[in-house]
Amino acid sequence: MKLVLFCGSAVAALALSAAAQAAEQPAGASAEAPTALQEVVVTAQRRTERLVDVPMSVTALSGDQIAKAGVVSMHDLANVTAGVQVNFAGCCTQPAIRGISTLTTGIGYENNVATYVDGFYTPDNVTVNGDLANISSIEVLKGPQGTLWGRNATGGAILINTLAPSDIFTGKVKASYATYDDISLSAYVSGPINDRVRFGVAAYGRRSDGYNKLLGPDGVRIGDATPLRQVSIRNKLEADLTDKLTATLAYNYGLSSDGRGNLFTVMAFPNYPASPLTSAPPRASRPYTSSTNRETVLLGITDEGTLKLVYQTPVGTLTSYTGMAHRRTKLGYDFDSSWADLTYSDQRWRQDTFQQGLDFNIDAIENLDLIVGATYYNDRLKTTAQNAYALNRLTSTFSTTLKSEAWAGYVDGTYHFSEKLALNLGVRYTYEEKRGHYVTVLPTGAPLGLPGENDADFDAITPRASIRYEVAPRSNVYASYAKGFRSGGFQPAGAADPTLYLPYDPEKISAYEVGFKTAGGWYRFDIAGFFYDYQDLQVGVTVPNPNGTGSLINTVINAKKAEVYGIDADVTVQPIDNLNVHGGFAWLHGRYKDFANATGTGLNLATNRNVPNQLQDWSGKQMTRSPNFSAILGVDYTFQEVAGGELQLGTNIRYTDSYITNAASLYGPLAGALADKQRYRQGGYTLVNAQATWRDREERYELGVFANNLTDKEYRLTYSGGTFGDYSSWASPRTIGVRLGYNF
Repeated sequence: MKLVLFCGSAVAALALSAAAQAAEQPAGASAEAPTALQEVVVTAQRRTERLVDVPMSVTALSGDQIAKAGVVSMHDLANVTAGVQVNFAGCCTQPAIRGISTLTTGIGYENNVATYVDGFYTPDNVTVNGDLANISSIEVLKGPQGTLWGRNATGGAILINTLAPSDIFTGKVKASYATYDDISLSAYVSGPINDRVRFGVAAYGRRSDGYNKLLGPDGVRIGDATPLRQVSIRNKLEADLTDKLTATLAYNYGLSSDGRGNLFTVMAFPNYPASPLTSAPPRASRPYTSSTNRETVLLGITDEGTLKLVYQTPVGTLTSYTGMAHRRTKLGYDFDSSWADLTYSDQRWRQDTFQQGLDFNIDAIENLDLIVGATYYNDRLKTTAQNAYALNRLTSTFSTTLKSEAWAGYVDGTYHFSEKLALNLGVRYTYEEKRGHYVTVLPTGAPLGLPGENDADFDAITPRASIRYEVAPRSNVYASYAKGFRSGGFQPAGAADPTLYLPYDPEKISAYEVGFKTAGGWYRFDIAGFFYDYQDLQVGVTVPNPNGTGSLINTVINAKKAEVYGIDADVTVQPIDNLNVHGGFAWLHGRYKDFANATGTGLNLATNRNVPNQLQDWSGKQMTRSPNFSAILGVDYTFQEVAGGELQLGTNIRYTDSYITNAASLYGPLAGALADKQRYRQGGYTLVNAQATWRDREERYELGVFANNLTDKEYRLTYSGGTFGDYSSWASPRTIGVRLGYNF
């Protein structure tokens, strides 16, 4: 750790020295080296501005950087962004930024790292796992974004921008083949229809046998446990309706079938409840294996239509965002992960979302950048079937409906006192109404208990403020304060009794940050220190249903308080022609401060079996997805004049300390000397990816080879435990493949 801090200090000193040298240049003189990095422009504050001028921590990735680093999915963002973790928790993809992440698992819970695609909010945590295709840029905003980017952004926001229609005819086709019979194909065509109308069509498809093996009762492989399918289609039509009004109409289709998060392969402390079985059923117990006798399913399908209107007024730009989406999700998982019919869950969900946003960026007031905005959000989530099976028979059918309706308004302004000094103040008000209803029915059709129904409303004021001072050209120091808010709600799984169907509270966070940013012709460097006061964390736990049906339910409790602080940094340098280096690190202290009423899975050493739903005290324990230290390094170099073109070699390396993947349980009071120790910890590891790409001089053709997880490191995507033992699903082992591309 001392070495890391020393290296970080050395880099900071070099950057400050370079900034000072730039400041000493006479007027009109160039401070740039022979090579020059492109200026990075972002929309983190809902307006276009230089990254170096934004008073917050932002990692900005261009489409070219994404391709060079081999970023394919949301999970890959952790490989190129310091301080970011992305894991599965059952069905759901859950990102963490600086240790802030959701611990509510299941359909119906929104992440507390907000995701936006082309400016439109994405509420679900299943289809967000779809592969990223035809991306123009990604911005990762660190820290709460409650003022500008919504109610569910206590950890930050991820802004994904896809390719916009082009005013010249262009296109590209790419294909790849990799280990596990992994085949992908993407195509993009764009161009003008006339001088006022442009189109863009992007399509992507991928299929793979997957790396998880399905084992038969005799332990011999009989098939693939989690084959993968991805489909994405994005159609855009952009029209200049007048000289001042531009409309972009889009239709998006996405399909993601990836059951890895729903594998429950028991790795330790196997346990089988009382049943008619005379002996323990056969069961897989090694990484990348499964022994389920039921199909593992995690399928999400999205149909979405959006309309974006941009109107240039005499005083600024008015932008309207209108979106309607229909999502379907199918889940099926064998929780006992054996060839016995002990438990199985089969679920179908339907979600309809409407959103409307208005932004008015006013630039006509001298020295003031002002934005005024409002949003409306309406969401309805309903189960069309949710069946629980035990011992090869249907035990119950569950039905639930969740409705959300939210309004928000915000104003945010930056006043420039001089060319060097700027002050930002902003505030957002959010009001949300939520209603939930559920009913459980026996196989006979008779209701199991009374149906439950309740409603609640939540509101929040989330301000932000920052001050920025330019200490040298393209070098700024800043200090900021921001609040974030994640809405409360109702458990999608209902409750054991209608009287217990109560709302869980919103979670709130107050963030303080100081930072320094600088950029020159051959380098960019950012460093920030932060402190978060985190209250009423929403923590979901999976427990047996008290109604005795043998099914599982998700319930939510609020942890009173957590404390997070740390330092992270990001540096990009181009010391010589054709060589690019990007690195970063994050040192993080994330701990639950007051959480004496936690519910976890303990261990009884006397029986060597798990104790689910055990009352535990997590106060002072490490938060989920909060490694004490993590770092990234990416390097690429281009060799000129190789076989009539150029050859680009690249690698990216990620290191992370030990962390809790998705369940912060303790061994508990029945575990003797282990009682106070946290379970379900992924050990520290280093992940290495590499690729080589050849392009012809005109950059029309390209041929590449790539290797992901080059050292074949075994590490977990999920790690938790319950009635049947401790279970895991694993990240991909080493994969090797080839890519072909044609641009026109």
